Amino acid sequence: MGILLFKSGMLRFLAEKVFRYRREVIIENLSRAFPEKSHKEIRAISHRFYRHFFAVFTEVIKSQGMGPEEVRKHFQLQNPELIIQLHEQGVNVIVMGGHWGNWEWITLSPLFFNFSTYTLYKPLSSKIAENLMSRVRSRFGLKLLPMQQAGRYILSRKDYPALYYFIGDQSPSHKDPQYCFNFLNQPSFFFTGGAKLAQATHAAVVYQSIRKIKPGYYLVTYQTISLPGDGMRIRDILSEYARLLENDIREQPENWLWSHKRWKNKPEKVIEQIGVG
Repeated sequence: MGILLFKSGMLRFLAEKVFRYRREVIIENLSRAFPEKSHKEIRAISHRFYRHFFAVFTEVIKSQGMGPEEVRKHFQLQNPELIIQLHEQGVNVIVMGGHWGNWEWITLSPLFFNFSTYTLYKPLSSKIAENLMSRVRSRFGLKLLPMQQAGRYILSRKDYPALYYFIGDQSPSHKDPQYCFNFLNQPSFFFTGGAKLAQATHAAVVYQSIRKIKPGYYLVTYQTISLPGDGMRIRDILSEYARLLENDIREQPENWLWSHKRWKNKPEKVIEQIGVG
């Protein structure tokens, strides 16, 4: 791991200082999210982000050579019993997470559960890249479910109950003001698929936090957002998800994916303000 992290540091230096990979996008996103911070503070977070971003891919490479015991040292689940108890009650579980911490290491999750775990993903156009990604993500038993097929598959109850991972913090294509929230000081849309499927299939929704303890080591905690029959609407679920994710980002801002164009869709209005708790 130490050797790999050293190499990732070299790549980070080239990306940040030489090629300036998405530098303008990163600085703009950080400045909009944290208007109270000085330019010096924004630059410092940006520097730490580059370091974390390349470490994530280093950790993915390292995980391909890990055995189950080593995985459990690097990727610890604080309260897996929350998921296990819901499964034992015969409830589908939809876990909603974000691009925070090492989101790619959800591929390690099947080692902690004795039932089916899926992740939704968008298939790549390159067959070579698609095959490589599939091998990497399925090594420990995670099942890949293309986004276009997810709704029909889950509703079919072919594998019930099961655990489904949704990463819902990228910019969606819709501009429905009903699902727009003030997130990191910006009017933000969120993917609605996870919340809608939870309502349709009477599934529980759980938030997943992947907190970085030190390079190569993460602590995962789960927190219930909604349970079947509790009366929460789709909007309520998304609002709570956004609030929990923002809390995590504010605690460790460098560990979120600032290089993507999160706020490219401009809403006409924001219906509700969310807090940061």
